[in-house]
Amino acid sequence: MLTKQNHLILLAYIATGIWSCLMVYSASYAAASNRYAVSSQHFAIRQAIFYAIGLGCLFFFAKLKTVPFCSKKTMKLAGGIAVLLLILVLLTGTATNNAQRWIQLGGATLQPTELVKILLIIVTGNFSVHYFKNMAQSNRVTYLLIGFILFCAGLIILQPDLGTSFIVLSIFAAQLLTSGLSARRLSQIAITGILFATLSLGITYLLHPKFFSQARLGRFAFLDPFSEANLDASYQLRNGYYAIADGGIFGKGFGQSVQKLGFLPESHTDFISAVISEELGISGILVTLTLILFFIWKALHIALRSHSAFDTSICIGFATWIAVQAFLNLGGVSGMIPLTGVPLPFISFGGTSIITLSCGVGFLISAERQITLTERRNIHANQQ
Repeated sequence: MLTKQNHLILLAYIATGIWSCLMVYSASYAAASNRYAVSSQHFAIRQAIFYAIGLGCLFFFAKLKTVPFCSKKTMKLAGGIAVLLLILVLLTGTATNNAQRWIQLGGATLQPTELVKILLIIVTGNFSVHYFKNMAQSNRVTYLLIGFILFCAGLIILQPDLGTSFIVLSIFAAQLLTSGLSARRLSQIAITGILFATLSLGITYLLHPKFFSQARLGRFAFLDPFSEANLDASYQLRNGYYAIADGGIFGKGFGQSVQKLGFLPESHTDFISAVISEELGISGILVTLTLILFFIWKALHIALRSHSAFDTSICIGFATWIAVQAFLNLGGVSGMIPLTGVPLPFISFGGTSIITLSCGVGFLISAERQITLTERRNIHANQQ
């Protein structure tokens, strides 16, 4: 049963899905015909299917209570699946653009790191609830959690996928910061995490020196993209600049982008915001940001109102996931930070991303419904 507040989330989700499908169609129809030799509607239709599956997942998780997810058994299961998926993609994954991030399942392609994000949110949420006293007093328990998260982040880096590893670590940091631990304890954990991360980078350099190859260091071409030495490395970024500059305030019109006609290789995924900017201008970007910010605001709002420490932690993790991923995508496209290759949440083409985000939205609805039911019970008890 959905409450009035839940209906708002559902409407926002449907509006975001429609907006995403429209923009994926506009950004991909040229590439679909010319580059992939498929129907011009191919990617838009698949995105609509992903959202339809996502809607089913949303309703499934929305109907469930959040209590079954808050258990040590669930924590261990989620952690085990996360590690298994990350090892599996390294051993059997499909490589594209020098990155091994996907697993072929028949005719479908699975990106395990998208599932890992939500699994690690569940792990950290459970750990901070069930082992809070131990974390507040014992270094051993805390180091166990830090070591596990850094191990997962390290497996993601080996794909290599720096963007997703940064998102995972940011989510972990946000959940810890809001777990109720003292400032002194958090400072100790932060220092330990930095030391672990530094050690991990050193080990990565020794075991996998190609990770620091010139091609990957070319990500820093954003510092001077128009330099002659950086022309190859900054090709996509410069064309993104041209798209943004051409769009102005109101854009050139839906479907009128020039840069998507072969100049932006990832126009419907990583650089979809550049196409939106070129066709619909700053106005289109503001609409996109409004839709994304709604889910961030809603997750934080539910986290503040929730009577469950577990629900609060999960909502904080979900909000951080969307916020950091959106920042990495938009920051990379605008040249503020290096390109990381992460999609724009809810907007970019991608089945695994859309479905996992939909599961997260379903959890928000469930958590908000639990808040409403608790408040009603309290009011009824006070009246008696």
